[in-house]
Amino acid sequence: MKRCVTILTVAALLLLVAACKKSAPPQERSAIPVEVMVVDTVAGGMTRTYVGEVEENLSVAVSFSMGGRVERVYVREGDRVREGQILATVNRTNAQNAYNSAKASLDQAEDAYKRLKKVYDQGSLAEVKWVEIQTTLEQARSMEQIARKQLDDCTLTAPVAGVVGSCNAKAGGSLLPGEPAVTILDMGKVAVTFSVPESEISTVNVGDEATVCVPALDNRLLTGRITDRSVSASRVSHSYQVKITFPNSDKSLMPGMVCKVLLNQTDNQGFVIPAKCVQTRPEGLSVWVVENGRAQHRLITSTAFVANGVLVASGLHPGDTVITAGMDKLYTNAECRMMNKSSLSSLEETKRAKRN
Repeated sequence: MKRCVTILTVAALLLLVAACKKSAPPQERSAIPVEVMVVDTVAGGMTRTYVGEVEENLSVAVSFSMGGRVERVYVREGDRVREGQILATVNRTNAQNAYNSAKASLDQAEDAYKRLKKVYDQGSLAEVKWVEIQTTLEQARSMEQIARKQLDDCTLTAPVAGVVGSCNAKAGGSLLPGEPAVTILDMGKVAVTFSVPESEISTVNVGDEATVCVPALDNRLLTGRITDRSVSASRVSHSYQVKITFPNSDKSLMPGMVCKVLLNQTDNQGFVIPAKCVQTRPEGLSVWVVENGRAQHRLITSTAFVANGVLVASGLHPGDTVITAGMDKLYTNAECRMMNKSSLSSLEETKRAKRN
C-alpha cells in the first residue's frame, strides 16, 4: 500500500513539472543592434588619381654646326624670342677666310669658263677640255656655297618663336660642333604628362576627358582630353606615359610644375560601400543586408577598391539597406535593430561597463 502511494506521488509530481514547462512562455532572442547605410539611388563612376608634371609642348635645342669661340650672346634664360632673332655669334675668322678662298676659286673658274666658251664655240677646243672646264666650275660653285653656309652658321638664330629655356653659350667660351647652345621652349601650349600602371592602362584611351589640378596656381582646375598614350612601357616601373595638352596663352603654366590628374572611369560604375562591411566567403564576396527587419547574406561583385570604399558592380540595388557595423553576432534571419553610429557606440560602452 505504501509503495502504491509513493508511485502515485511521484507521478503527480512529474505531471506538475510537465505542466509548468508547458505553461512557461518560450524565451525569445533579443534584436541585434546594427549600424546600416542605404545604397544611393544614383550610381557613380570610379575616379583614378595620378601625379603629373607640366612640360613644354615643343623644345628646340639650337647649336653651332662648326663650333668655335663664342663672341657674343644676345639672350638669357627666360627671354622671349621671335623666329629669326639672333641668339649668339662665334668667331668667324676661319669661316671668313674659307669663304674668301672658295669665292676666289669660283671667280677664277667662271672667268676661265667665259674665255674658253668662245674658243669652244669656234670649234678650236677639244670636247674633253670643255667638259673639264664645266666640271671645275660646278665644283667651285659647290665649295663657295658650303663656305657661305659655314660663314652664316657663325650667327645663331632662333628657328621658332618661344622662350629661352636654357643658355649654355657664354661669351669667351668655346662650344663643340653640335653642342646645344640655346634651348627654346614653345610655351603657347603645354603638356601634362603622367604615368599609368600597366594594370590600369587598358582603361585609359586617347580622347578621354581629364581634370588637372595645379597646386602652384592656387589649385587651378583645368579640363582637357588625353592627346597621346605611349605604346611601350618603362622597363623599370612597368608604366605607360600619357599626355594631355592645354593652351597656355597667359604663359602661367611653367615646365616642372607638379599637378594632380583625375580620370573619371565612366565604364566602371556601381555603388560605393565601406570596405569593412565586405566579407569573403567560399562562394565569393558578400555583405549583410536587412530585409523585412532581418539579416540576410547577399553575394556581390566588386570591380575595384576606391578611395572611400569598395565599388560594387552587381548584387546591390538602389534602396538596399547594408549593414556596416555589428556583423560579428549576426546569423541568417536574425532580427536586427537598426541604430545610428552614436547610439551603437553608447550601447557597446554600456555592455563593456557591465562586463567590467
